[in-house]
Amino acid sequence: MRGSLEILAKAFLGGVLIAVLLSCARRGHYVATGLLVSVPAISLYTWWWIGREEGVDALRIAVRSATFGAIPWVTYLAVVYLLAGRLPLWLTLACGVGVYLVVASAFLFILTPHA
Repeated sequence: MRGSLEILAKAFLGGVLIAVLLSCARRGHYVATGLLVSVPAISLYTWWWIGREEGVDALRIAVRSATFGAIPWVTYLAVVYLLAGRLPLWLTLACGVGVYLVVASAFLFILTPHA
């Protein structure tokens, strides 16, 4: 039961963060919203839980992976920026996610030890 409550608490915190970001956007604070999306708020409590539950070695691996994850994230942002207004919103975001998945998969393959 304890594990289920912790997962619900984590989901609640993530939902609160999304609600705050959407509230900022609805008030027209688009620059602040864009900057807040990049704040390590989600990673902060994610790192906390990983370090607490899995230990320092797991935390270091996760942080290293997140560092390399910045590259797929930037490619996603670039695709969305370049396609916004040229394609329907859903297709713009889908293309961004598709490029993200391709680049992230390449990094996953490169960074994962193979036997």
